[in-house]
Amino acid sequence: MRWMLCVLFTLGCEGKEKADTSTGEPSPSVDTGVPEETGVPPEPEGWAVSVLPSDGVSTVDECGTFCATVTVNHDGEPVEGAVVDVWVGMDCIGADLRTDASGTAQACTTALDVGENTLLATLETEESSLVDSVVLDVRPFGYADGIIRDARPLDSMPYMPSFGRHTLNPVLSPGPDGSFDSAGAMLPSVAPTDTGWVMWYAGTIELDYTVGVATSPDGLTWVQPSEATLGPDGLEGSWKRYATNSPMIVAHGDRWRVYYTGRADALGDLNIGLAEGATPTEMVDLPESPVFSWVEEEESWSGQAVAHPAVVQHPDGHWEMLYSTGYHRIGHAQSLDGVEWKRYCKNPVFVGRSGSSWEQGQVKSADVVVHDGVYLMTYTGGDRGQFKIGFAASRDGLSWVRMNTPVLGPSVEPGTWESGAVLGAALAVDGDQLKMWYAGTGVTGSAIGLASASLPASIGEVP
Repeated sequence: MRWMLCVLFTLGCEGKEKADTSTGEPSPSVDTGVPEETGVPPEPEGWAVSVLPSDGVSTVDECGTFCATVTVNHDGEPVEGAVVDVWVGMDCIGADLRTDASGTAQACTTALDVGENTLLATLETEESSLVDSVVLDVRPFGYADGIIRDARPLDSMPYMPSFGRHTLNPVLSPGPDGSFDSAGAMLPSVAPTDTGWVMWYAGTIELDYTVGVATSPDGLTWVQPSEATLGPDGLEGSWKRYATNSPMIVAHGDRWRVYYTGRADALGDLNIGLAEGATPTEMVDLPESPVFSWVEEEESWSGQAVAHPAVVQHPDGHWEMLYSTGYHRIGHAQSLDGVEWKRYCKNPVFVGRSGSSWEQGQVKSADVVVHDGVYLMTYTGGDRGQFKIGFAASRDGLSWVRMNTPVLGPSVEPGTWESGAVLGAALAVDGDQLKMWYAGTGVTGSAIGLASASLPASIGEVP
């Protein structure tokens, strides 16, 4: 097998030739210096090359740091200074590596392609070339932490809801003068409780927002407070000195958590904090806050802002977060405890379509529920003043398909509470209904409405 591999070449990285291990289409004809009647080069006498995962494990996480070790021997003795190339699939992870005194060289990489990949090493001698290979099984992000994802991508939407607005909209309007939300309410996050529903949302009296909580027996009639519950602290150097925004309520065993955005600078520096409480309406900030901050490694697509956390805790205990950024793209992170987070190595996972798309290259403010094994996501798309709500689906939370048109747009009737834009939708499964609380802007500033769509008996079995 090794000699069959070494006669199949395609142009590889940095101009070097790479062995093509595929068994599909014939490789292009090249001059191998091998007589046509045999097609097999003479074996370089005494030479041997081998490649293996450095830790001996061939099943790996796509985002883990993977290292391969190549060993070169001649007549059973290690060779120092041998030149080798190392490949994973079609990616060269080490070119012109030289073996050390022990006859070995190492190459490392991350962000591998999910699925079976060929780990391959090539050695060129004066006589010919040697190739050795093994198969890697690359699993989706989280495998290293015991998280198992369904790696089969969706080819099409498994479910396309048709949302109908409730006749009582808006169900939560701006509060009276003097309240924290007297000029507007938006970005709801809603969860069922023992006594009905709880909604965490952002309210404003002018420009900056603060976070408050409302309760309801039926999801329609809400009792809202006059004061914010998780407001800015005004402290110099604090992660939430100037404003708080975009809360996310999550049940956590017999306790509750609220993830929310804080603004540390007058013009930016957004990070995500965490508060926890014994009831769904009373929260205390965890001392670890902020638990998720912007990082320089992502600044090219995130800017100095992470916000709008959409958080899910799975039955096996692990957590996932979709987060928005200052450049209106959406990233993914995972956690074993909901406090310490690992970012996906191939972020962002969701980017707005440009050109003639209604998204205008911008997406943000996601919310996610997992139903029948499928992630269902709402998101806000479009430019300021033209926001609409989109809908997407995924099997693994990493690779997404979406509807081509908004699932909800502004009211076509002018001069209403939602005739300007709709945005920031929160999802909840309620029996055979998918409920969506969303913000609208119009003649009353911003308020929150409710829309519902029927859920089919099953959406999980999609080819």
